[in-house]
Amino acid sequence: MKKILFIISVLLLSYNKASVLFDIQTGVKEYQLKNYDFAKNYFISYINNNPNDKDGYFCFSKTLEQTNEKKYSALINENYKKAYDITLNNKNIEKITFNLSKNQNIEDYFDMAIMYFEQGNMKASEQYADLMLNINSKSPSAYFIKAKIALIKNDKQKAKEYMSQAIILNNKYLDTNLAKTLEIKEVPEMTQQMYNIFALESYFKGDINTAIKYLEKYREKNLENIDINTTLLEFYIKNNELDKAQALADSLLKENPKNIQTRLLYIELCKIKNQNDKIEHFLSDTYKINPNNKDTLLLIGNYYLEKKDFLSAKKYFEQLINVNDEMYEAYFGYTYSLIELNETEKAMPLIRKAITLNPKNSEMYYLLALICKMNAQYDEATNYLIEAINKDENPQYYIELAKLNYILKKYNQSLTNLKDALSMSEFNLDKETIDEYMLKNYIKLEDEKNTVNYLKGKLKLDKNRIIYKYNLYKLYKLQGNENQASSYLKELKKYKPKSLVDYLDLSEIQFEEKGIEFGIKTLNNGLKEYPNAKELYFKKLEFYFMVNNQDEIKKTIEEMNKAIK
Repeated sequence: MKKILFIISVLLLSYNKASVLFDIQTGVKEYQLKNYDFAKNYFISYINNNPNDKDGYFCFSKTLEQTNEKKYSALINENYKKAYDITLNNKNIEKITFNLSKNQNIEDYFDMAIMYFEQGNMKASEQYADLMLNINSKSPSAYFIKAKIALIKNDKQKAKEYMSQAIILNNKYLDTNLAKTLEIKEVPEMTQQMYNIFALESYFKGDINTAIKYLEKYREKNLENIDINTTLLEFYIKNNELDKAQALADSLLKENPKNIQTRLLYIELCKIKNQNDKIEHFLSDTYKINPNNKDTLLLIGNYYLEKKDFLSAKKYFEQLINVNDEMYEAYFGYTYSLIELNETEKAMPLIRKAITLNPKNSEMYYLLALICKMNAQYDEATNYLIEAINKDENPQYYIELAKLNYILKKYNQSLTNLKDALSMSEFNLDKETIDEYMLKNYIKLEDEKNTVNYLKGKLKLDKNRIIYKYNLYKLYKLQGNENQASSYLKELKKYKPKSLVDYLDLSEIQFEEKGIEFGIKTLNNGLKEYPNAKELYFKKLEFYFMVNNQDEIKKTIEEMNKAIK
């Protein structure tokens, strides 16, 4: 049985505990663990939200192959072809783009091509030969027909190129009269185009070792071909042959230090080898070489997005949109940055544009939910999150929905959302937030049994946090243990906040125990120390929403916009 070689890809944005982004590595890990059902659904979500990443389509097809279900055969081929086409487009390799009928096959096209050739209709004959190549780019008979047509058109050089490709693919064509007419006496060497096609087709059939052999064989005869070299470097990286990749990258950069594709692959190699100290400087230099290269702009924008430097990320994503205004990933990165910078009005039309570019995406609905949340429009935010979940099941969506339902006093629904998030154990979950809100909901519901069980369990919640101690106070009070409750309450009253989290926790306690005036006072004290902390403003909005004070909600939003800008 042929060994399936799976490509490990490094996505530009890694999946952290609070990420809404779909990272290909999550699907790859589940594939390797043979969790094919989860991997299949995950890759559907991934390609919906990353429509220009060839690896997503490739991984999806590889996963479908493992199901051994015949019903997926057309879908497998369709997604392999999508990955192949994206690669060819990126490498500027010529390809055919005719629409194919499901009931037609290569034999039908061959018969039509011959018929039109014999009738003297060269245009129609060549069109059918091209359709044959669209089905199978290694069809020797299609190249043979194209060679005959080129010779009739008196283009002997083109005819010789096509005939050489036919002979390379099938040596029997060397014995034809056409080969003698074109003075081809032996099997020609493969062209760069053919090597590329052979290598890429092997790669997208999952046989990366064969792909590498094709490229290495061609490179022996043409060391300086940059396209072959960069493809080989990419395949070394994806096949985890890091020593070979490093040696080739160093050699290519020495010969041509300004080649963008080589530099981007070198950055990918640095990320795999955890050489993070080299990445930012190298990215900056790559950007200076060509400030309008879309791949560089996407990589550097995502780099700053991951570092939470939203001002820098905004700059590069905005430039990327100016370079290519049809690229969904550019709109997502730009919109995400704007929201983090509190520029929500500017973000709205961009979200609408992004949804038209990629209607299957879920991320934009998540961003709409964030905008609504920033404006204390919690019901609207909930609806957008439900829409996001209907498109893609991401645990972060469920966690955010749980927070909203808690604010809306829908405690049972909030618990359900958190349990849904926990059921997705394949993801890297934000357990601390889940535990915090599980406890909050159980206490609000006065559920003594589950509160005790949760507090005795392996909590991810920091036991030194004020809110944890407050939860113990509420539990003892619920159990009627006034002495223990009183002891914790006295300790809480003496507590002086030392961090942003302390102010958030203490404000909740003050709000619960003394009312909104004391909760807001704590938050205002926090804003004196952390004037740009959106979290403190969000908490103020929650409190005012709970007591239905619309005037103060409006005032707080204005204060937040002014402070953060």
